Amino acid sequence: MRKLSWFVLALVLAAPAAGAQGTPAAGAKVEIPTPEFPTDSLGRIIFKREVYTYPGDGRRDPFASLIATGDIRPLLEDLILTGVIVGATPSQSMVMMKDNSTKEIYRARVGSVFGRIRVTAIRQGEVTLAVDEFGFTRQSVLTFNVPSGGRTP
Repeated sequence: MRKLSWFVLALVLAAPAAGAQGTPAAGAKVEIPTPEFPTDSLGRIIFKREVYTYPGDGRRDPFASLIATGDIRPLLEDLILTGVIVGATPSQSMVMMKDNSTKEIYRARVGSVFGRIRVTAIRQGEVTLAVDEFGFTRQSVLTFNVPSGGRTP
């Protein structure tokens, strides 16, 4: 039934065109108009395509493996706050954090980025971090773990 309706629709649309120009004779060659495409000086067709760019400054390659490049490190769960220096202005403040899994030390100021983590604030005894995960940003605060003796290391 569906094929029949398409056939009837094609006949209805084709009938006025054939009647206006007359019916072609049997065996006559029917010329189908072809659109004109822009060409260059050598006669080659010029294709116009959408062009996409990726501003790579300060960003990672979106197709590179996170595991292979190490951009997934450090994990927030592995970081331990080891030192805080609070200055008169936020740009003078500095923190030190240690990655327990790799034993790497990170020294950072407000605005520093390492992996998926960015330092957003430094206060006495704590640091606020913004963690980018799957297109969402969440805030987390690392604080000193004071040993049982009551003194910070």
